[in-house]
Amino acid sequence: MKKYLVLVGLLLLLPVVLAQENEIVSEDPGVTPDSFLWGVDKALEQISLLLAADPEAKAAKGLEIARERLLEVKAMAEAKNLPALEKAQNEHSKILLKVKENIKSMADDDPEAQLENELKIEKELQEHEKEIEEVSAKLKVKIKVEGVLSAEQQAQLDEFLASLSESAEDVKVEIKNKKESTKVTIKEKTGKSEEEIEDDVEKSEREQGIGEEIKVRAETAGGKSFVKVDLSFDTAATDKEALLAEIVERFSLDAENAASLLKVEEEAEDDEDRLQVKVKTGAEGSEVDVKLRFTINSTEESAIVAALVERTQLTPEQIEAVWRLKEEKQKEGKEIEIEVEIEEGEAQVKVETDSSEMEFVLEETDREKIVQEIASRLGISVEEVLKYATFEEESEEKSKRTEEPETEEDEAGDEDEDSEEEDEESGSNVSGNQ
Repeated sequence: MKKYLVLVGLLLLLPVVLAQENEIVSEDPGVTPDSFLWGVDKALEQISLLLAADPEAKAAKGLEIARERLLEVKAMAEAKNLPALEKAQNEHSKILLKVKENIKSMADDDPEAQLENELKIEKELQEHEKEIEEVSAKLKVKIKVEGVLSAEQQAQLDEFLASLSESAEDVKVEIKNKKESTKVTIKEKTGKSEEEIEDDVEKSEREQGIGEEIKVRAETAGGKSFVKVDLSFDTAATDKEALLAEIVERFSLDAENAASLLKVEEEAEDDEDRLQVKVKTGAEGSEVDVKLRFTINSTEESAIVAALVERTQLTPEQIEAVWRLKEEKQKEGKEIEIEVEIEEGEAQVKVETDSSEMEFVLEETDREKIVQEIASRLGISVEEVLKYATFEEESEEKSKRTEEPETEEDEAGDEDEDSEEEDEESGSNVSGNQ
């Protein structure tokens, strides 16, 4: 009888679950593992998962549930409730295992349509991986600053956080294997060459935004448009020539992509035409950031799109002219480092500990507000932010100056002077007029 009543209660609540199925899970974790209602919450999720139409829908729903588990992990870590955190972490692993199984069973009579579905799931998984990294980084900073956990508890927390990434990595491997299998099927059924298939996949990945983040904004004022293009991506490449070629390929926009990415705003600040490229290399690959700024004498969207297509067709020579390479080095004696670079009406914030790293951008230039926002995001006090933060503001003179990249001979010529300049200009960008 009790089981029957529970089932009736769950069915009565089901419409609420279905109504929320396509909504983005809020930052509020809702019912957490330390509540007696958590079991009911999970049961409702399982019902909605069972009612998903096909493996693709089930995988997407599973990733949505995984995000809720992640928010619960964050909440329980902040509450220093490690047993409850472990429950959330275990459930996160279980739901991603189901996502993995659903990916494996995805099938479609049209293999090209199936590949598109696989790419959609891959994009959602990529977003979840970013969320895991962000939550882990925030928690590590907060816990390290507050110093509220013992060494044993800290090790346990690190293990839980590592497990989150490992579970997501398992799903990532599965979707990669599934894509390769689907490519073989496409080749057999359509007769397309491997090169043609790869070109199609790369185009779809660009449309989905998989593996990279590119933003295109145009701010209009006084009959002019001030255009900003930002690209960031990770790559296994570390060779300079390979990196140059990859930047050229990824940065180039066609009219369709430019139009879909373009966001137009009516307020603008004048900005010099310039191109910036920063590359950070490490043992596992490279992190690339590219910024392009230019002005056109029009506010028509078609003119902006045409200018974007023209200006983003970069050459290796243009990129090399503003190239800045940073080798990854282990910082010693610094538990937390917060770097704030203020330029172009925004603050780029980078937070590093001995075991994690995170970056974000604030649409703010006032130091006090920046400090408050960093404190809010990291869950630490303003005083603690001020203790660990270093600020760098781009001067008007510097923003207009064209700097030539340093050569190996220049560095060898005066190593001590270069070292001092690097200390003073840490985190700055080399900029050049296009």
